[in-house]
Parts: sequence; structure tokens; C-alpha cells
Amino acid sequence: MTVRALRKAVAADLEALFKNDFFKTPETAPEEEWPEWLKELPQPVPDWHLHRMAAPKAYEQYLPLKTMDNGAIDPSAEDPFPYIIVRADKGGIEDPTAAHKADVILLIGIFDDDPKNQGHEAVLEIIERIQMHYQETSLLAGQFVCQEPFEWALQEEESYPYYFGACQLTFAMQAPRAKWSDLV
Repeated sequence: MTVRALRKAVAADLEALFKNDFFKTPETAPEEEWPEWLKELPQPVPDWHLHRMAAPKAYEQYLPLKTMDNGAIDPSAEDPFPYIIVRADKGGIEDPTAAHKADVILLIGIFDDDPKNQGHEAVLEIIERIQMHYQETSLLAGQFVCQEPFEWALQEEESYPYYFGACQLTFAMQAPRAKWSDLV
């Protein structure tokens, strides 16, 4: 079991967990994509109602660089909100018989331009769902065991319309062992 395999398993697990949960993206939806209830509102509709919705996408270690059609990096492009970055943070083996433990930090990014400024609620919802999920099913991919503690934090600074949070999970996995002979 490797930390790289753990990171891939956590990313796939989180995408499956949130596949039916949709949050705003910074992209404006064309009118033909509007839901019926939105079309029935008095016009003009406030801009903060008009965004595409998407399930959070999980990325391993970092967000992908944004590129233009010609392949050049586009520093002005929006980050792919909503997202969860699955970052391997640190780990180790305490003694020759102990499991390999790895800390994974999940960085959550949400876009919500509603003037009520409540995007932190969506971030907390995601954190709470992750906590409940790994408390209920601590075995991941038959190889990794989520252990206590579960720690989380919200960004303190105001960053409307972008909201951020993080949580830290510790996983135990089988550690590689030295091979002493061909018989072992």
C-alpha cells in the first residue's frame, strides 16, 4: 500500500460521495440551461442566480494549471470551483511492527456569490459529510483505515464569493517490510 494509492482512493471516494451534490461554479449558465423555477422569476433575474452547478471535483495534491487552447498557462482563468484537493501531508512508521500512518489534508473550495454571504455553510456541509462518511465506513478500498482524530478549519479571512475550509484525516495502511529470505 502506498500513499499515492491512498490519495487516489480518497479522491475517487470523495467524488463518489458528492456525485449528486451540486454547488455553484463561477460560470454563468445560458438561459436554456436554467431550471423552470428560475425562468418563472420576475425578470431580470439577479446575477447570483445564473451560475452553472457542478458536483465537487477531487484533485490530487494541487489544482490543475489552467491553460488556453494553445497550451499556454492562463493566469486569469477561474479555478475549477467547487473542488476538494486531496493532499498527502505527512506520514511515517513508528516501529518495525507498526502500521504506516499517513495524514491527508482535504482543501475545500466553494464559489457562492449570493449577497447573503453564507458560502461557509456549504463548506461546513461538505466537511460534516466527510466526517460522517469516514466514521461510518472507516475502511477505504479494502486497504486503508481512517483513524481518529478528525480535525477541520474554516478560512478566517473574508474572501467573498470564494469560501474555503480544510480537514485532516489520518489513515493506517500496511507498511512495507524488509524481506529477510526467500522463504519469508
